[in-house]
Amino acid sequence: MEIITIKKHVSEKDARNDDDIYHGSPDAEFMKMSHEVDKNPPETWKKYDVNTDQGMKKIIEMEYQELMNAKTHDEKITNIYHLSVALLRYWRINHE
Repeated sequence: MEIITIKKHVSEKDARNDDDIYHGSPDAEFMKMSHEVDKNPPETWKKYDVNTDQGMKKIIEMEYQELMNAKTHDEKITNIYHLSVALLRYWRINHE
């Protein structure tokens, strides 16, 4: 699978907007929501040690299953954010 990011044309006025830390990225909503989940992880994560490889793997497994079992669009989107942040945290543990 190839991920393609299309750069959105940003007007000069928008380019001067210092509040847009995502610089008009089409992925801005995903990044904002992922940041929120990273700062405020789901309650279900509390029973795992989020600072260990093993703990994060269990969270990834749980979030993957929740995504696969999601019925509604909102459930799918919520679990995409949760799984994405879990994978990011797992990457951080293994990257350091």
